[in-house]
Amino acid sequence: MKYFVLLEQREGVIKNASLDVWNTVQHFAQASNDIDIYGLIIGAGDVEKMVKVCRGKGCVFVVGDEKLRNYIPSAYTGIVTELVVDTGALNVFLANTAMGRDLAPRMAMRLHAGLVSDCVVEAGGKGSLSVSTTMYSGAVTAVAKVLSERAVYSLSPRSHRPAMPSGSNVEVKKIVDFSMHHSGWNPVLKKIVYHTRRKDIAEADIIVAGGRGVGGSGNFAMLESLADALGGVVGASRSAVDEGWRPHSEQVGQTGKSVAPKLYIACGISGAVQHIAGMSGAGTVIAINRDAEAPIFKAADYGIVGDIVEVVPQLEKAVRAHSGHH
Repeated sequence: MKYFVLLEQREGVIKNASLDVWNTVQHFAQASNDIDIYGLIIGAGDVEKMVKVCRGKGCVFVVGDEKLRNYIPSAYTGIVTELVVDTGALNVFLANTAMGRDLAPRMAMRLHAGLVSDCVVEAGGKGSLSVSTTMYSGAVTAVAKVLSERAVYSLSPRSHRPAMPSGSNVEVKKIVDFSMHHSGWNPVLKKIVYHTRRKDIAEADIIVAGGRGVGGSGNFAMLESLADALGGVVGASRSAVDEGWRPHSEQVGQTGKSVAPKLYIACGISGAVQHIAGMSGAGTVIAINRDAEAPIFKAADYGIVGDIVEVVPQLEKAVRAHSGHH
């Protein structure tokens, strides 16, 4: 059995979500000796640095052409599908990131493969796979069965990340001769880079998120201070982004980013199903809201009914006292 993993990178760094997919598939191989694993990195960057984090068994292909530094749908689709066919892999895995959500259906169509999006895949018996996915904004969990010979799986982010497998680094093969399959259409019109010391919310282990109940852009300073105390980042609901209080890059939800932090603190967020769907992979959820009937409390492990202006500073004070930083 042959598995194929697309490893998404940005500025020469493998995204944590993709590394989680790689490590998950590596654990499948530990459960069965009859599995070959292939990986693929597309885009310019320090190859040794990128591949160094890929441990376990298998081979990683690298297409490091400078022309592919930015995501080009037609070119990426062509490169991935050609290598999938060449390796004979019947199961293709990638992370359910913004790029993954765009690329997965293109790959499935080109490969005549079944597609299961935003799913969780676990090892079944005798090398089989157990696949589940959520539907209707997370209200329903369904067990998926692919009837086609080949399948593409985009894996949901998870707060409990799979451990890095033991063993040496994988074999690396650089591919120089490849066809671009460039349609001439490219969705990247302009690249905007935010210089910040904070992680992308999709990669963060701790998120302090705010919604309309925060009351204004100025009050987000409290959330930023709490996030700093915890070593986390600030996120936002769609309402807060629509109000112009926070950038879209921080939006959590169906029209924003799917996140899976170990700790998610929702401040002044009502808990619309679209937002819940985006943070459903979180480990521990704490909700702070003045409305005791807010839907967010149903998704929370711990709830605090109160005004964030009063609660958040007290919470930060307790965190700093516990950590010894005042």
